Amino acid sequence: MAVFFCTLITVAGALLFYLCSGNQRWLARPLPVPLRALAGCLLALSLPLWMTTLSAKAGLFAALTLQMLLLGVLPLLSLLRGPAENP
Repeated sequence: MAVFFCTLITVAGALLFYLCSGNQRWLARPLPVPLRALAGCLLALSLPLWMTTLSAKAGLFAALTLQMLLLGVLPLLSLLRGPAENP
């Protein structure tokens, strides 16, 4: 259950970080910039949560690996929607 909670915090942080970016393609307009600070806090909070759930080294590796995976895959998922419609 704790691993699920850590994963949820990491996914929420990465998703918020991506949706606040000006280059995101999921929403018509990016989310407001102050939410980027919340995304950074969630991603920073995920590190100690992972490190207490697993051992310190394994938790650090799991958190960083999941963050790298999410921040790399989220932009690619926008390609599944197909080409953007220009009005």
